[in-house]
Amino acid sequence: MLLERLTYADDFPMNITVANITEDPLHYHLDIEIIYVLQGSIRLKNGYCWYELHAGDTFVNSGHEVHSLYAISPDNVVAQLQISTHYYSQFFPNLSKSCYRTYSRRPEGKKHDLLRELLLQILLKHTTRSFNYRSECIYLMANTIKHLDKYFNLFSFDKDVVVDFDKSNPVAIERISRISQYIYQYYADNITLEDLSAMEHLNTFHLSHLIKRFTGMNFRDFLCFARVEWSEIPLLDSDAKISRIAREVGFSTTAYYKKYFQKWFKRTPEEHRAYYMPLVKGDLRPAVMKPLPGNQAVSLIRRVYANYNMKKCDDAVISSINLEVNVDADAPAQGYFEQKLTVIVTVEDYQALGMRMFSLLESLEPWQVVLLYQDGDDPELLSAVTQLLQMTGLSIQSRAKSGTLPAVSAGYDTILYPIYLFQHCLQGNGGTLEVFLRDSDTGTGVLRGENALVTANGVCKPAFYLCQAISHTRGSIISKRGQCCVIRDTREKQPVLKLFVSNAKDQLLSLCQPGSGMDQVKSAIHEFKDEISVDVCIRLPPGAYAVSKYSLNKEENIFAYLSGMDFPQQAAAFSGRCPEWWSGTPRMESYFDDVRTVLNIHFLVRGAGIQMATICAMNDRR
Repeated sequence: MLLERLTYADDFPMNITVANITEDPLHYHLDIEIIYVLQGSIRLKNGYCWYELHAGDTFVNSGHEVHSLYAISPDNVVAQLQISTHYYSQFFPNLSKSCYRTYSRRPEGKKHDLLRELLLQILLKHTTRSFNYRSECIYLMANTIKHLDKYFNLFSFDKDVVVDFDKSNPVAIERISRISQYIYQYYADNITLEDLSAMEHLNTFHLSHLIKRFTGMNFRDFLCFARVEWSEIPLLDSDAKISRIAREVGFSTTAYYKKYFQKWFKRTPEEHRAYYMPLVKGDLRPAVMKPLPGNQAVSLIRRVYANYNMKKCDDAVISSINLEVNVDADAPAQGYFEQKLTVIVTVEDYQALGMRMFSLLESLEPWQVVLLYQDGDDPELLSAVTQLLQMTGLSIQSRAKSGTLPAVSAGYDTILYPIYLFQHCLQGNGGTLEVFLRDSDTGTGVLRGENALVTANGVCKPAFYLCQAISHTRGSIISKRGQCCVIRDTREKQPVLKLFVSNAKDQLLSLCQPGSGMDQVKSAIHEFKDEISVDVCIRLPPGAYAVSKYSLNKEENIFAYLSGMDFPQQAAAFSGRCPEWWSGTPRMESYFDDVRTVLNIHFLVRGAGIQMATICAMNDRR
């Protein structure tokens, strides 16, 4: 079947493959396909033209163009990006009529470099599965189409091949674009030069000269070329008579059709059908290509990107620290991770939070809850809170409140504290981590710099989510390298891998000590621009895996929000009924990955932050 029907995921309007290609036989589809040769050389047939594409070359197969790919060098690596015309037509209404040509005998210059850079950004984000990569790829592809529209949406003829169009005259570009789209839309009709002259409000002599100058052929040849090009589909996809095909594409006689077909394809229609029909893609002649493993694809794309040395480099390529971690899911333990989370609550917490206090505790699943009491507490209320805590099923202990004031540091309210806590947890094989649930009522302002997980008015701080993660994690540390840690959690029947990557220098983390002020911490976090990029390659048994990624960053939390307001002192302005609005919950992304041998997962942390991923096998994806 000559037509290859493309399908897309519901939330991702493109298909991306990075592979070594031996042969991708003759076919066409209704959507646009971008070819980018990353390594080696291939031969591409599009219509009547044959192209040799080498590393760095790009080519766009527009909808309805019959094409095929063949290896020249056996070590070639080619990226194929197929784009849903249906989806992107809502932004580019003429997309289905567009005919992009990026091939040039001199493929250098800013417009080609920018196209390569846009494609490399898409490929890198897709292969590394960075946070929110789907949305970022969709946005970048829109920019790519916009770039193609601006610089490559016309073609001309250079000797025997169709090439990129000379765009030095913007007025001519607009006219030729309209003419080209009109001809390709109504090629089967009896189009005349007079029709186009009336449409463009030009005399026929001027218009004919314009078409010849910018496309390399006269109007009649251009129209016949479009008809011949369209005729290749019914010629190779049916056994229709040549005379019928000639009439359907607009030729008045079969002889006329054969004359122009042979002019371009160097064969008669009958000879072309006999030669190429056996080369059509199908069950008897499938594509022969070998997709690159994720880690190899990432490494190659990074290398290609670096070689261009572009002025505007993608952040995911250049970073302060670049790690590659290889680990076997069954690797022996290097240590054991278990933290007994103890959360301290008070009667005042219940009075401020109400029943939400218990939902917060249940989501944390602490090893133990300590209820602090003091002489001034209402005995009945204390008894009621104790009973409610016992109903949660959590381990409860009562303890008298000491007169010691809690330690205060602005760092406790920031992204730095979860990083500090996690590194503290990694220093030993198990232990107890004791934290307060809520800031006390003794301070002033929304942020009080206390060693607690939520503010006095109930807004979750970044440390809340880290404690939530570590209280649900217990197992063997199978890899610990720099700021990356891999834990095999064996609490469930099906082991779960948990990966943590953090980014902060010791000097920053020292701000999580008593005495650090708000402005001091704000300035230090703002000025910390370092990044860490980590590629983790995990050897796993073949199968389907669910991957969930979570990110805590320096921008999306209560400290960052209020620092932009110069830390207002009135808590009432932010309490309300929805403290979750200010909590800055972790960014989350989930997807399935079919693994053959290795799963590749990428982390990129810009500035101070911490990211986590969970990986578990899916026995039944339904």
